[in-house]
Amino acid sequence: MDANKVTVTHLTPAMGQLLSAQATRRIPSLRSAFFVGDVLTKRDCLRLQSLAANVHIINMYGTTETQRAVSYFSIPPVSADPTFLTTQKDIMPAGEGMIDVQLLVVNRSDKTIPCGVGEVGEIYVRSGGLAEGYLDPEASTEKFVSNWFVSSSPPWKDTVLHPLQGLAGPESRHWKGIRDRMYRSGDLGRYLPDGRVECTGRADDQVKIRGFRIELGEIDTLMSQHPLVRENVTLVRRDKDEEKILVSYFVPLQGAQLNGFTSELSDCEEPDGAKSIPKYKRLIKDIREHLKKKLPSYSIPTCASVFGSAGFLANSLCSTSIRSSPPHAPQSQWQNRQTRTPFPRYSQRPRHSRRKQSCVQGQQKKGHQSNRRKTVFNMGRGVAQRTRDNTIRRELL
Repeated sequence: MDANKVTVTHLTPAMGQLLSAQATRRIPSLRSAFFVGDVLTKRDCLRLQSLAANVHIINMYGTTETQRAVSYFSIPPVSADPTFLTTQKDIMPAGEGMIDVQLLVVNRSDKTIPCGVGEVGEIYVRSGGLAEGYLDPEASTEKFVSNWFVSSSPPWKDTVLHPLQGLAGPESRHWKGIRDRMYRSGDLGRYLPDGRVECTGRADDQVKIRGFRIELGEIDTLMSQHPLVRENVTLVRRDKDEEKILVSYFVPLQGAQLNGFTSELSDCEEPDGAKSIPKYKRLIKDIREHLKKKLPSYSIPTCASVFGSAGFLANSLCSTSIRSSPPHAPQSQWQNRQTRTPFPRYSQRPRHSRRKQSCVQGQQKKGHQSNRRKTVFNMGRGVAQRTRDNTIRRELL
């Protein structure tokens, strides 16, 4: 980019991470960088600013249904305002609507009430460029709605059906009239004091990883159809590089059918009920092949954790331990993780780590060497993640 004196770039955050990770030279010519398609973090912005001090970063928000980016949040160059990012949160806001676009945050209990400043609600996009709908009429009715905040009769004259002079043209055959519509995004957000909007999460089980929309409920449904899975749940976690990954937790169905999918290696049970993977290596591989037949590669969970007792997952979902504790780096990389991670709670060494370490040492004494590849669903990874680490191992806190 520096050799070609690039001044403008339009990327997804994942591609921006790849750019900053592989760059060997600074890019003083870069003036504008537009990001859309996924969450843009403060860390992403700082990395790019370290390479291009004159770059003006614009975070944009939009979906396929809106057919374009509908809002923006501007981040000035570090050369002009070196302290701007210090005043921002870890996630960049969606910002304010572009010309002829409104971002409305609506109360989830009563959609006729707009949310106040700081109140979390669902984001609706009011725009004239929305898609017509889906192939499924019910989904279209749910997602594309008429604006109930204004009167039903538009204040404008329909000059397509009733032109000022002459008869209506051929385009009138496809014209649906003047409409004031909104798209129900499914994203949760809130108004900031300056009127901008920031996203806070999803109203459903949909997540976005490396720009891909992923339905956690769909993964759970398909995984539960495997004949040897009794209970399961899929959650979003972060790997040792703090990148989002999918992790599936499941309880195998005990019985004679399971014998062909387990090895004779003894499994070491952790205090929280999780079991180490060597015994269930074949079962995990079979589940992965089962999911590969029905899901795209980016929806295949990266890691799998096996629990030995039925009912444990349902109880764990009510606690914060399984939701807030991501899989961490292998023991040999603990020191690196403690110095790199920005989240203090992730850098705390587990209380039972000594017991886990003694269990691993005991297996090694028996001649069983740990394999970092065998605990991984190695499908569904983005380019940026593959360049950093192709051999992530699952170790449950």
